[in-house]
Amino acid sequence: MNGVGSEFTLRSVDEIKESELNRVEIMLVDILPDSSKMWLNSDKITMIPRLRFIQSLRAGVDAIDFEQIPDGVKVCGNIGAYSDPIVEHTLGMILYLAKDLGARNSKLKNGVADHRSSLLLKGKTMGIVGAGGIGQAVAGTARCFGMRTIGVNTSGKPAPNFDRTVGMSKLNLALKLSDVVVLSLPLRNKTFQLIDRSKLQIMKKKCILINVGRGHVIDEEAMYNHLLQNPEFKCGLDVWWHYPKGDEKFSQRFPFLELPNFLGTPHISGYVPEEPEIALDYAVDNLVRFVKKKSLKGLVDREDYKGLREMIRASESKV
Repeated sequence: MNGVGSEFTLRSVDEIKESELNRVEIMLVDILPDSSKMWLNSDKITMIPRLRFIQSLRAGVDAIDFEQIPDGVKVCGNIGAYSDPIVEHTLGMILYLAKDLGARNSKLKNGVADHRSSLLLKGKTMGIVGAGGIGQAVAGTARCFGMRTIGVNTSGKPAPNFDRTVGMSKLNLALKLSDVVVLSLPLRNKTFQLIDRSKLQIMKKKCILINVGRGHVIDEEAMYNHLLQNPEFKCGLDVWWHYPKGDEKFSQRFPFLELPNFLGTPHISGYVPEEPEIALDYAVDNLVRFVKKKSLKGLVDREDYKGLREMIRASESKV
């Protein structure tokens, strides 16, 4: 996006000649988790000396290599753009696991009618780690089921739709009290493998854990072993540790999809036909805010991402 005076034009980076790059001040980018070779994450970024602002179409910005981006360039995630479809997906996963729908359907196919009781959500407690836009929306829906809601955020300050909000220092308490735990927080250096073996052991034996944030928020090996050793514990993941490149088949280091107490979807919770238009509307609104010098939504503190890529590489090198 390049401008002359107060007028800006939005153009694809492929359409901009190298001689015009020195006019670019704003970039609107769409970077997925496996985006190490994309234009933004390369030394080409040095060819844009006037760059002042980067707006991501994605809510999370952990795929961006902040080491390549000059200091002083503001970066924003697309906060709130995917809340509605992700909330529906999250509740779908919770209901599927709470009512044991998959196993009961399979048994019926084999002529077995399983009449065991399922989990009643009404009166139970949902703990949501990441009490931002998505977390607040999930909490609002949980209240419709008559559930109590506990939110965990950085500050511990009250947030909409939560009966109680606590800071990260009281994460263990929230995990211990919750019958359902939803992870909707971004991946940063401080949230990398936040849910490890010790955190999983704190949770209730029959807890349902849903992750719609980022895969690396959970310790992969610890999660698999916990599910293996605790068959009444259930987990639903829409986000993963490893994503296929090119024509590669989807696979993880551990066979999660073979476990009866596990449900997986291929990072599609935010994908609905309306999503591209909604995401673009949110992103462009923030671009306008930047141009008009208004407060920005989803402004990133790059200190939260320093060393993150090294942490991920180190975890992936383990066998």
